Amino acid sequence: MKRVDLLIQGGAVVRSDSVFAANIAIAGGKIVALLAPELLPEATQVIDVTGKVVMAGLIDPHIHMRDPGKTEREDWTTGSKAAAAGGVTTLLDMPNTVPPVNCARNLLEKKEILSRKSLVDFGLYGGDGDTSIAHISEQVEAGAVALKTFLWPYPDRPDEFDGLTVTRDDDLLAILEAVAETGLVQALHPESKSIVDHYMRRLLAAGRRGPSVHSESRPVLAELEAVSRAILFAMETGVRLHIPHVSGGSVAALVRAAKDKGYRNITAETCPQYLFLTAERTQEIGPYAKVNPPLRSRDEQQRLWEYVLDGTIDTLGSDHAPNMPEAIEAGWQDIFAAPAGRAALETALPLLLTAANQGRIDLRQITKMASENTAKLYGLYPRKGVIQVGSDADLVVADMQKTAVVDRRKMYTKQKDAARMYDGWTVTGLPVMTIVRGAVVMRDGEILGQPGYGQFVHPLPSHPSG
Repeated sequence: MKRVDLLIQGGAVVRSDSVFAANIAIAGGKIVALLAPELLPEATQVIDVTGKVVMAGLIDPHIHMRDPGKTEREDWTTGSKAAAAGGVTTLLDMPNTVPPVNCARNLLEKKEILSRKSLVDFGLYGGDGDTSIAHISEQVEAGAVALKTFLWPYPDRPDEFDGLTVTRDDDLLAILEAVAETGLVQALHPESKSIVDHYMRRLLAAGRRGPSVHSESRPVLAELEAVSRAILFAMETGVRLHIPHVSGGSVAALVRAAKDKGYRNITAETCPQYLFLTAERTQEIGPYAKVNPPLRSRDEQQRLWEYVLDGTIDTLGSDHAPNMPEAIEAGWQDIFAAPAGRAALETALPLLLTAANQGRIDLRQITKMASENTAKLYGLYPRKGVIQVGSDADLVVADMQKTAVVDRRKMYTKQKDAARMYDGWTVTGLPVMTIVRGAVVMRDGEILGQPGYGQFVHPLPSHPSG
């Protein structure tokens, strides 16, 4: 065998189908061989990871990085540093930035800006709403990995959401029909505004504005109604429907029922906050626990875990969406005045690895949901999402014995002071090295990657949109 650029030696390789001992040979940014432990080819660099596990780098399909336009909250350099620290090698960013991605021009401009800043690889969602249906196909041609629609008007935030929202059923049907023709995934933010408005009026009339009422204002019923409607419309149009941030078992049950009826074009994602936190967290950190959909009850959380373990939930996303502490603080007096969304890239994998150590989930299922399934859904497989010959050398090395206390002050996100969701938690199982296309971008918590190294990714020709 010819000399390779990098040899990862001595680790336990984790794939969705097996865990095995192997040396990983890397050349030209690709995995060129998986070798028996005793086989040691000449290498320019050898990294011994004996006693640790090696997984495919995580692909986070659900982030709101705020760049361009709202970089006081997060910018792509700080955010991609956070990704590298958390073992994430590919980021897929949502379209609600400034300007919003609602046409090919805005997508390509955003791609150009992020290409100069990113330490890790990245892809971009296109956006589709009732005023941007005509721009769907051009965004697909420009390289969008998926389309996203918000079933909610944002008249107070037109700079972020212009062309991304829909409120009428006939317009939603037209959008789903158009996306079905492209073969791309259509993601929705599924909450019913009219149901939320109903509960909001009741709470405001009673003078209830404290942090604990956020979950009451956006009950699971609002999510159930929107997801039910979306599934019906998807079955009618044949679109590849993806339900992000499933918050509880009741919603996951709808997805399971659709799959059991034979509708295979529906997939679902959940996020660590719904697996590890409940609405009780708002009693401790108030508005710093505000996310949409909100945190649910312990019963909803327990049922959600069941649907994770049986495969109903296909992917995991962080929903990383930083906001500034001074804006969040308003939520102590009026939770409705505080923005939703928190930094989450650096804690997702440690939480999952801790759960694996506790026997709640298997490492093979983590890599399947957080890497392989995501790569397949968004047309990046087998370039991304798997450790096999020919794939990009995107890897995360984890020390399953290493214990640490989550400390927001040591995070790389720009809004570290707002990252209080898990601050002070003890985790066991940490990413200690992140490799993107054969380059070590994080080692032992230190960021080594450089802005501009990350590459733009788009669906491969074998993807339905190809």
